[in-house]
Amino acid sequence: MEPIATYSERLPEVRRIFTLYPDRVVVEARWLWRGRFQTTVLLGALKPEVRRIAVRYRLHRYAGWAFALSLLGFAALFYQSKSAALGGLGILSVAVAVASGAVLMLTYPIRRIVFARFDPRAGRGGLDIGFAGNDAATFEAFVEQVRRQITRCPRA
Repeated sequence: MEPIATYSERLPEVRRIFTLYPDRVVVEARWLWRGRFQTTVLLGALKPEVRRIAVRYRLHRYAGWAFALSLLGFAALFYQSKSAALGGLGILSVAVAVASGAVLMLTYPIRRIVFARFDPRAGRGGLDIGFAGNDAATFEAFVEQVRRQITRCPRA
């Protein structure tokens, strides 16, 4: 069966490709640290109403905490050593601060991600499509295509 449309979502740690068919959406995810996954969501099991959800990007928040704590650790070590050599812990805290600062800068533009959520008719699950890595017109067009297919599809 030929797909109706495809949409790709790109974040630093995951790439997801949504392929829309007349009766289902196939989601292929490639995680940076966890490998590849594929799942199928039946359109008949979803409500056609779209909810918009803005979600904070976790990696940005974690990098911020790591940055702050590593600088705090460096300051405490520097104060304790009275400007003498800091040793391994001092070098480690500087390395963590540099790495987490780089992640902060890379993820700054995507602090919040808007998701279009199609809730399930019953039970858990649903379909979340994130506005990440594409222009707004491409995102909105794909969400509208999914919504139209849900209304045409018989209930599961």
